[in-house]
Amino acid sequence: MEEVIIISVVAAVFVICMIVYNIKNKAAIDYYIRHSFGDSSRVKDDVLDRLDAVALLFEKEKRKHNDSELVDNVTWDDLDMKTVFFRADHTDSFAGEQCLYSSMHILGDREEDSLLSNNTAEFFDKNEEKRNKVRKVLHGIGKPISAYYSIDVAEDIDSKYLPYKFVYPLLLISLVTLVILGLVLNNPMLLMLGIFNYFVNMVVHIFLKNSFERKLETLFSMGMTINAGFAIQNIVPEFAKGAEESFKKLKKSASIMNLLNMKKSMSKSDDPFSMLMMYITDPFMIDFILYNIGLKELEGKTEDYLKIFRFVGEIDCSIAIASFRRSIEGYCVPELTDNKCIEFKGLFHPLISEAVENDIRQENSIVLTGSNASGKSTFIKAAAINLILGQSIFTCTAEQASIPHCGVITSMAVRDDLASGESYYIREIKYLKRMTETAKSGRLLFLAIDEILKGTNTKERIAASKAVLRYFENMNCMLMVATHDVELAEAFEGIYENYYFCEKLDEGDISFDYKIHKGICRSSNAIKLLGVIGFPEEIINDALSEL
Repeated sequence: MEEVIIISVVAAVFVICMIVYNIKNKAAIDYYIRHSFGDSSRVKDDVLDRLDAVALLFEKEKRKHNDSELVDNVTWDDLDMKTVFFRADHTDSFAGEQCLYSSMHILGDREEDSLLSNNTAEFFDKNEEKRNKVRKVLHGIGKPISAYYSIDVAEDIDSKYLPYKFVYPLLLISLVTLVILGLVLNNPMLLMLGIFNYFVNMVVHIFLKNSFERKLETLFSMGMTINAGFAIQNIVPEFAKGAEESFKKLKKSASIMNLLNMKKSMSKSDDPFSMLMMYITDPFMIDFILYNIGLKELEGKTEDYLKIFRFVGEIDCSIAIASFRRSIEGYCVPELTDNKCIEFKGLFHPLISEAVENDIRQENSIVLTGSNASGKSTFIKAAAINLILGQSIFTCTAEQASIPHCGVITSMAVRDDLASGESYYIREIKYLKRMTETAKSGRLLFLAIDEILKGTNTKERIAASKAVLRYFENMNCMLMVATHDVELAEAFEGIYENYYFCEKLDEGDISFDYKIHKGICRSSNAIKLLGVIGFPEEIINDALSEL
């Protein structure tokens, strides 16, 4: 009797501990959902570790667009768009993260039924209760690394089946049969064979699981995505109209995936009860069997899965945009036009805290002159970044913005490439050549060039720069070109608009206001800066004597 009481007490304590654990875990998730919206620090450093996987959706989608509609690798690196993406990545699921990354690379027209819009973002910004419910569903999907490969599985199901498909049901049938017959017939030999079968199955499962773990996890995430789609559909049915047919076709798949999710959830949890259930159920090969059945149900339904993937991802992405907007110092929703005109009021760089704001209206190309460290490069980057953000996630870091539908290409952070043996100048002219090639598309392009052709001597630099600017003058392009060569600005005065940044020298010190001015900067601060940072006076005087 005492033994029964002790066992009962231990079981009761175990159950109570499990209940408390689950309540605390649920409370922690609820707290995170409520308090992380609009939090600028919520993005984690581990995004960098999975960036190649995040980019998989974009690698597939870019095939539908021409080069003038894409933010290419050079531009992405020049503008440090990776960091901008990290700053904007307030997603809760892998699908949302992949959609956001892809969207920030594509400046062409979206599909008509795309949910990714300013209206969707504003809806979730204003509807906190529905937003929190949806985010809780998205948080349940999470960002396991295997999940990012679900689009590969969906597009090539035939090659993703686990091998030896007939073996797993046989191992299950033999185990169940031996155990049942042993108990019914009270036959110790059959029971011993059943126990032996159990351990064989356990060993086989452990061995195969190590080999097939990624496939199992990927399908598990696909199941989570489909079921999340159904859950989100119930919360915000007004956004699910474009995917209704796909939901109907995948209803049976969702049921099978639910079983797989229940089984896989055990192995994903670290609590003692889940670990115990995992050891009890693994030898029955249920996850392997459900995996192959689940794939079978998805055959011929690739587009339907991708439709639901998109539905979930674009909802998540829209909520992330709303959260990103709340986390920055200021923003506006830009007016997108077909006019060849760019106008920003209160423009600032999204990665600089307390950045100086500038106004600019650009109807022609611009030559930008100015002193070293005066803000030319930062301003050009701010303009280019906001042209990308405005077209991709309907958000500009400015008080007001009116921007055209246009491609964005840059040549700014040019470096020598020691691996290929290419010099600075070779790299620079290759960057410019890609601009000339893309300009042939006829689509309006914004071209940002920092210190044009500075990798060669002054005489040839000015001659070549003039030829390059004249070439683009005859193309459908708007340039913003930074240069120290006043001769270049003067040569195109009246054709290109001239703006400049400058410094103030006060009692031997140099200060910058980082404000843009109309006209040409004819002063230089290179020698002044030598003095400011403490170069020997004889060097300064010698340099001045050479002027």
